[in-house]
This record gives sequence, structure tokens and C-alpha cells, in this order.
Amino acid sequence: ATLAPEKDPVKVQSTFPYPVDSDDHCETPEIAYAHIAPYLRSLPTSTSTRIYDPYYCDGGVIFKLNALGFPNVSHAKEDCYSVWSAGLTPPHDAFLTNPPYSADHVERLMTHLCRPGNDKPWFLLMPQHYMKHPYYKRLVADRRVFYVIPKKRYVYLPPPGLRAKKASDTHKKSSPFVSMWFCWGGTAEANERLLRVRAGEGVEVARSRSAVRDLRRTGKKQK
Repeated sequence: ATLAPEKDPVKVQSTFPYPVDSDDHCETPEIAYAHIAPYLRSLPTSTSTRIYDPYYCDGGVIFKLNALGFPNVSHAKEDCYSVWSAGLTPPHDAFLTNPPYSADHVERLMTHLCRPGNDKPWFLLMPQHYMKHPYYKRLVADRRVFYVIPKKRYVYLPPPGLRAKKASDTHKKSSPFVSMWFCWGGTAEANERLLRVRAGEGVEVARSRSAVRDLRRTGKKQK
């Protein structure tokens, strides 16, 4: 059989209608979506939960969430910041994403989600260190954000052809950073309902930033 030629990362990135950083191209593993699924299933919606993930990598989130029973996923290769500013955000019941970590993407994301009047629940998969950033603490000061933390580090791998191979890519057994789900129910009442959801196996739930630190101090840090 003839092997298909490898994709040229430069040519692949040129298909994005906005600037991208190749280091941002890593897909979320299936287990991470399985860990957050109980919270998505608990949302009070009249039909199947509509999920919006604005940051496109390779489209894998659609298939992974479909496999977990979530067929309504909005996930397009478009400049989400232009979409938001134009008021064209797709209708959704939950905002879920693993955002790019380069530049100021996380700060722009948090500013968008914490804007006045936004009552949509959000679930963000990000490195733990973001909870220490001054802008994060300022933006969520009036929200009881909770954290769903995997007992074993998630592994993030780049889709074929989306970035040049690195020496670090040979280390595939863990991620170089500890990540977790940052969760908010949209309103204080809805958030309390989410906190009553029974978490699945393989995760721990911290109800505050200090609780995350306590888990580390008591020897429950991810391995």
C-alpha cells in the first residue's frame, strides 16, 4: 500500500481564516469530555443540549461529543472574536472549549464569558495556573467557579499535519502542564445545581481556588 503524503503544517495553517500559533494545535482527549459529560447532561434544556466550542483545531470535538450523546455541537473554523463582536454567536445551552493558550486568548475569552448579562454555563479546559492570573481573579470575583480535576494528567496530541514535529512530541505519556475544567453554571442558582451533580470516576471536584491548592498539599496532586 502507498502511504499518504504528510501534510505540510504551513499549508494547513494557511487554511485558517485568522492567525494561528502552531503550538495551540492540540486536540482534547476523549476522557476529558467524558469527565465533564455528567455536568452537561444535568443542564435543564427542553431538547438535546446545544454546545458551543468557538476555538477550532481539527473538528474532533464534534465527533467526541457526538459519541457521548451530544449531537448538537456548534464548532466552525471562523474568527470567534469577529463572530462575538457582530452578535452572531450560535444559540447554545453550554459554552465548552479548550482554548488556545498563546497570546491573550484566555484573557479575551474570560472577558467575553464574564460580560454583564451572560447567564450561559461555561466549561473551560485550561492549565491550572490560569486561576492565579490577576485578570482571572478579577473577572470571576463574584462567581463561585468550581474545578473538575482529573486524577491523571490529560494527554494532548496535535492532529497530523497541523504543526511541525518536535522533539518534545516523543513524550506522549503526560502533558507538560496540569490542566483541569474551570466550571460556572451561568447563575449562582444554576451553579449550585451543578455542584450537586455526582462527579464520575477519575476526577476530583474543588469548590474554590483554595480547595485546588489543598488537594495538591494533601498529596492528591496529579501523577
